[in-house]
Amino acid sequence: MEMAAGAGAVLQLKAATGVNPFQDPAYAAGAKARLREFVGRGADPDAAAAIFRRLTSLDAEPWAAEWTKLAVPFERQGDELESQGKLQEANKAYQMAATYYGLAKFPAINHPEKQAAYRKAVENYLKAARSLDPPMERVTIPFEGKQIIGYLRKPKGVTRPPIVIATGGVDVYKEERNTSDLLEVGLAAFSMDMPGAGECPVWNTPDAERLYTATIDYLLTRDDLDAQRMGFVGRSYGGYWGGKMAYVERKRLRASAQLGGPIHYTFEEPWLRGLQSEKEYFWPLLDSMIYSNHVKDYDELVKTAPAMSLKAQGWLDKPCAPMLMVNGEKDPWISPQEIPLLLETGEPKTARLIADGAHMGRGSRENARTGRMVMEWLRARLTA
Repeated sequence: MEMAAGAGAVLQLKAATGVNPFQDPAYAAGAKARLREFVGRGADPDAAAAIFRRLTSLDAEPWAAEWTKLAVPFERQGDELESQGKLQEANKAYQMAATYYGLAKFPAINHPEKQAAYRKAVENYLKAARSLDPPMERVTIPFEGKQIIGYLRKPKGVTRPPIVIATGGVDVYKEERNTSDLLEVGLAAFSMDMPGAGECPVWNTPDAERLYTATIDYLLTRDDLDAQRMGFVGRSYGGYWGGKMAYVERKRLRASAQLGGPIHYTFEEPWLRGLQSEKEYFWPLLDSMIYSNHVKDYDELVKTAPAMSLKAQGWLDKPCAPMLMVNGEKDPWISPQEIPLLLETGEPKTARLIADGAHMGRGSRENARTGRMVMEWLRARLTA
């Protein structure tokens, strides 16, 4: 497989010397949340908890090695079952292998061991995906001498369905994104990595919107899709593109959802400085941002990130496609002030700012209902 834009990049921020985040009380909330997240993805609770007990640092090599040890037996089991003609059972084993390899590369492929794990995650995911219902089509789009890779799924019983581009975030790649929520409301889903993540051919830079413009161009050529009714949803750090593409492609997008994404304040030095001591992400969040934005260190990130601002680029007072913004008022990673900024500039928009929610509303009692609301909002604008 062709690796991501940054396949050769190796950069990892180190936690403070002598700190064991798996035992330090300051990291306890982050450790608990990550363990719960990984179990939610399908990891065995006991095996995952054992890894968290054994490790003493977040260094890439031991982290990737521990999860790879869990992946390999499932991959071998899948090979054996497939050799016996038991394809459905094999694909279930491959899915577990993909899950564990995906955790081995978490949160960013900024080290050779994590890059190797990600290649295995993709390999096993593509085998497991043979059992998806509705089926998944791996799509490649020629782009600047490389290729955009996306996963297309269409809802059952719908002829030429509307299509939604789903992207982001910085640590959740397309192999880990479940687009069933879009299928359930009658929408086709084209899932792709955001710039600076996974197999994306470009970095997260101010001009990376050309990636999505090329994707829109391609989807408009598909006779099996109604791309005249096209939407966009960007999550987390990739929510930035949910915001920006509403401006850039306002004539070709009927709706765009920006879920917990940065717009302006998150790229400014005061917010970035605060992230240096943030522990709920568990890893240094700046590690993922530095990798995605293709800069060498924190100082370079501080110098270059302001150019990502939609305010600095002059977009906020321009017309845009119908836009929905969602985040929690207690988001420690993306400034909650991004939504008020979008609301007070340009055309009227729709927003849900969750009072007791963290990033993208997590931890709130409203979170599950909010996800359904986003899907219904997209459905209403794309099927009318």
